[in-house]
Amino acid sequence: MERQPSLLFLKQHLLDPLLSFVFPSLCVVCSTPLKNNDACLCKTCLNDLTLLDPGYVCAIKEEIKSPYFDKLYIIYEFDTVFQTLIHLLKYQHFTDISRLLAKALLTEITGKYDFTSAVPLNSVRLRERGYNQSALIAGYFAQERALPFSADLIERIKNTPSQTKLNREQRIENMKDAFICRQNLNGRNILLIDDVITTGSTLNACAQVLKAAGAKRVDIGALATPVGIFQKNMERAGIKNLEISNKSS
Repeated sequence: MERQPSLLFLKQHLLDPLLSFVFPSLCVVCSTPLKNNDACLCKTCLNDLTLLDPGYVCAIKEEIKSPYFDKLYIIYEFDTVFQTLIHLLKYQHFTDISRLLAKALLTEITGKYDFTSAVPLNSVRLRERGYNQSALIAGYFAQERALPFSADLIERIKNTPSQTKLNREQRIENMKDAFICRQNLNGRNILLIDDVITTGSTLNACAQVLKAAGAKRVDIGALATPVGIFQKNMERAGIKNLEISNKSS
């Protein structure tokens, strides 16, 4: 008896190519039709993402008076293309973008970890959005590295107001006692992932509770930082010329 093709076979080899021909996938930024090996973003827009100068990573870490994390990775500047990507991911449910951003972290972060986690989202925003964009990114990262991923490694026990208009001191106070880790992390190495870092107050507060729970090492991976805001903060602090070096943090 002749074997009939499965529904999965028909979908992959007949239906999907037909749909791609009739309704081609478009770049989420510029609407250019995507080629087969492109995911969400065309090569032109991908190349338009601005890689962050390593000197900014060092400067951000040096601005934090008591860093509880060990190594800080930041991939991009928060430029127009990245702003569009993160807006679509957070507010328009373009969740495939999280896989693209996870790949960017995979190229830079090579350490060995026992757990991967993400900064927990305010419970009100989580209910409104339906997902934590940073947890999606961290989940894909963990999947590719075959690492355990824990979405609730850190609990947010205080719904803090938005930090958008707060200065560094206000952000630190805003994050005080906002998180808790109820697990025993004795001697474990943790990678904590977030989408955007500004002053580092939130991530440092998370790293603090992980260290308090016994973590041996806490590294942070963030996708982008708003360089313009950081430069203005440095100028307000009386530092006129920020020297950017190529040393790693």
